[in-house]
Amino acid sequence: MTSRLRRFLSFSSIPFLLSCGAAAVSDNAVPALAAQGQELATGTPAGNGVVSFLNDPSTTFSVLDTQVPLNSQAAQSIIDWREGPDGVLHTGDDRRFVSIEQVAALNQVGPVALSLLEMYARGTGRVELPVDGAVGTFQGVPFNVAEARRALAVVNAQSVGALQTTYGLSAVAANAVVAARPFLHILKLGRLPGVDGTSLQNLKTATRQGAEGDPCTGATTCQSGLACEGIPGDASSPYGRCVTTASLPGDSAACSLFVPCQAGLTCHGLASGATEGWCRPAWMSGEFTAYSDLALHGNTTPQSSWQSVVGQATVPEDITVELDLVHNNPSKLVLTLEDPGGETALLWDGPNEGTPPKRIPVTRGIPRDGTINGLWKLHVVNPSGVGNGRLREWTLKLTSRYD
Repeated sequence: MTSRLRRFLSFSSIPFLLSCGAAAVSDNAVPALAAQGQELATGTPAGNGVVSFLNDPSTTFSVLDTQVPLNSQAAQSIIDWREGPDGVLHTGDDRRFVSIEQVAALNQVGPVALSLLEMYARGTGRVELPVDGAVGTFQGVPFNVAEARRALAVVNAQSVGALQTTYGLSAVAANAVVAARPFLHILKLGRLPGVDGTSLQNLKTATRQGAEGDPCTGATTCQSGLACEGIPGDASSPYGRCVTTASLPGDSAACSLFVPCQAGLTCHGLASGATEGWCRPAWMSGEFTAYSDLALHGNTTPQSSWQSVVGQATVPEDITVELDLVHNNPSKLVLTLEDPGGETALLWDGPNEGTPPKRIPVTRGIPRDGTINGLWKLHVVNPSGVGNGRLREWTLKLTSRYD
């Protein structure tokens, strides 16, 4: 993978590119962008979203040039490649992108173009993201998925008067919104003429209270009857999750593969190999995926990938790691999992245990009274230096309880 793909996107780094009437920019090299989420790489949600957008028949030169907006040379390069040898779209020799590498290899398509394509794909809903995943920054105001959903629910339903008095939009913005709706994605709202940063910030503030499962930053950012749980103490994420703490029928009851829990509960213990478990509220379990795209080329020193866990109770119960790993000598690899408190578990010892499986329950090393919310790390080392490959992604599946 080229170096211009091996980067993370920070929407706060270039917010002016998403402002109303943004001009196309040159595609010169830009400074390294700060870590914000997943890498733009083939097989990641961001990569899939960009490829899907570029293959869409409705993605024309005009869309690329004026809506994304790319510079005209980058836009034309993409269209030329799609047209195939005959130079005409919608004929038998048209080509489809199957990877981000194909896009990045085109003339005039560099870091700025790739960043703009990812932002456009995110803003139009083509990228699968968690509820606290960054959608984009519009007029200087950042939105995550849950914030964007709540804002769009309001602007698609409220009257001009309510948008002004209840949600803080200016008269110009409120009238522009009503005239332009429905809004099916946040990008349209964020770029709407007449809607400035003040109106967007007021709208975001007025809709800040999340529903169950939404991200939260404190007790006042959840709806009535919900609590904000699981904000990491290590500052790896500002978010927890809005959850109900009301007692549920069947909580703490015994369960098994054959005797499931009642609605709203999940069975803990089975993932660790037990035949019997206990029922706990469903929010106390979660899956967290890191799209690491980590190169493993004879790495005799550890290479690490990390991800933040949020919205869980206080300590782990079941811990399972699922790997998407391609390597020509995987039995040489040693994998170690590290929890937010620095406790480690030997996840897999390739030289003594052979090729690592796709799914590894963690039954050794990490105590079940340690920290669960925060930064988890996967370390991969190849002591022999023999072989090469890539850790494309890994998923951490957890259940939790209160200590």
